[in-house]
Amino acid sequence: MEESEYVNLNNPAIKTNINGFDNLFQERGLPNGISILISGTIGTGKSIFCRQISYNFLKRGGKCVYISFQESEKGIKRSMEKFGWDIDHFLDSGSLIIQKINPLDILRMKFGSVGGSGSATEVSYKIKPFEIPTDFKPDIIVVDSLSSIIDISTTKEKNFRVYLQQLFGFFEELDTISLLISENDSNNKYSKSNIEEYLADGVIVFHNLTNKNDRAIEIVKMRYCNHNKNIIKMDINNNGVEIFPDQILNIS
Repeated sequence: MEESEYVNLNNPAIKTNINGFDNLFQERGLPNGISILISGTIGTGKSIFCRQISYNFLKRGGKCVYISFQESEKGIKRSMEKFGWDIDHFLDSGSLIIQKINPLDILRMKFGSVGGSGSATEVSYKIKPFEIPTDFKPDIIVVDSLSSIIDISTTKEKNFRVYLQQLFGFFEELDTISLLISENDSNNKYSKSNIEEYLADGVIVFHNLTNKNDRAIEIVKMRYCNHNKNIIKMDINNNGVEIFPDQILNIS
């Protein structure tokens, strides 16, 4: 894409500092206050991508909340240290909060109205145990992963829908970038429930092209900005995720 002179002074682009990724956007970064579904099959690099963005935000003074429904804080730390991302300082300073939540706790919640009229405090009360300290304003929130909830709620689809509506409403009021990881089991679906992709402002899909031994990234949708719509080559190396905007792949 050509360099753009367009600058949105009300909502300037926020850089992720992942090599090549910001160049997929005409504004050279993500708009603030959006929720993005990070979709892909197992092993495509979704969690690495989200952790790398979080680390880059933390390095430049940002704050991050990482919600994990599967992996422990120790496991998350170990996976990040593999790429040289030492997060102990950020945990100690309080700029990074990692919450490990049992998905079964979500099913024990009592769901209230989702009319959308509640304040952020009321909404956060409804979706406990996902809770952010009142004096903590995160720049980025990662949820890893929503699939863990639906995997154990197949008989409670209504509750899962309510939870998602409240969750996305909560993020919207926080006015932060939220990355929600979702496992898919085919190239034709972005989530197991087929709900998240409609609630999210953006959908980014990660592909493993096993027949070509390639990885790829695709921005399916992204509100409030102009973006590359091609399937782009990506790689995971010792430094993390790297995107190659000039290398367009065909997955058909």
